[in-house]
Amino acid sequence: MRYLIVFFSLFMAAGVSAQNIKRETVQVNYISRPSEPIPSDITSYDVTVSQIYRLEYEAEMEQWEADKEMARENFESESEAYNSKGTGSKILERALLNEKKPTLVLPVQPVKRERIFEHGVVGAKINMEGLAKASGGAVVGIEIQSFEGSDPVDSRLESKDKAGNISYKHYRSMKYRQPVRYTLTLPDGSIVIDEVIGSSEGYTTHNSNKYASTSALNKSWNQSSINDQLSRAAVEAALASINVVLNDRYCFSKKTRSMTIYHAKTTKKVDYTELSNTALDMQMAMEKYFDNQEAAMEGIRACVPVWQTALEAADFENKKARINKKMAGFLYLNLIQANIWLEEYDKADQLFDEMRRLDTKKSAEGTAKGLDSFSEDQRRRKEVNS
Repeated sequence: MRYLIVFFSLFMAAGVSAQNIKRETVQVNYISRPSEPIPSDITSYDVTVSQIYRLEYEAEMEQWEADKEMARENFESESEAYNSKGTGSKILERALLNEKKPTLVLPVQPVKRERIFEHGVVGAKINMEGLAKASGGAVVGIEIQSFEGSDPVDSRLESKDKAGNISYKHYRSMKYRQPVRYTLTLPDGSIVIDEVIGSSEGYTTHNSNKYASTSALNKSWNQSSINDQLSRAAVEAALASINVVLNDRYCFSKKTRSMTIYHAKTTKKVDYTELSNTALDMQMAMEKYFDNQEAAMEGIRACVPVWQTALEAADFENKKARINKKMAGFLYLNLIQANIWLEEYDKADQLFDEMRRLDTKKSAEGTAKGLDSFSEDQRRRKEVNS
């Protein structure tokens, strides 16, 4: 990318008057345009939820109920036949054939191997911002796939005290994953996304607490309960990720970005009052950006000329100048951020180019890269939504 080499002398080591630079940080709330917008006439969405194991478990329970009913019917039939026999016949059959009075033997109820998720609870966790939750629009499909867990493995940690006595702590580990597939289907039947979270070969490792004995470890380890907890955590994490993807790609969603505004400390020798006031004005403008973007942009535009005027007076060769190359670097940062929020991306690019005349310092690479990436992302989102 073309601005990654842009570093700033303003981020030099602390020995270069860094104590004169002041920073105002604000959390900017804003509406992010979708990166892959869906048709604007789609104003609602619904959620359907299915779980592979739930279907399996319900089938097992249905079969269990049928087996129970059959066992009762067989018992009643055998009891009726047995009771119809005379006492002598019963005694003779017991002696010769070892036949006894019929007993009712019911099949064992299936044991849940995984957590059963309530469809309504899962569906309620999906929130596509800016769209109403109602039928007739887009449909988010959530499919909770089967929980996969490895056989647990026992391990121990050895420790030695100051006297040289050795002791052990015992713990148990297992690997698991819970894939969740999700889709977004538009009213015309087209599927715009069909992905699985947790479908890679990588598994998450769960480690138990550590115990002084294996018996204490065994007592604490309940495989069914552990599977339930891990399944719930995995699915909740997947749903959170699904929300992020859906809102980032298809919705006008609220986001927050941290922003730092730079100015300088006024001293007896140098007056930076106009820069300090402008930094505070910019901070107040950015605090309005979500609720009143028009007013916020008006405030940002009022700050730009102040920084431009100060930058025009910069002396890049004189370290003692009021606006030296270090201070100029901070002004460029302020102006770049201002133009990004004003959606003047060409102007932001121009300022990035101008900054390349500054001495480069590796310590500022991250700042330049972050602004560059954010600017390009915002430009692209604006273009695809135009």
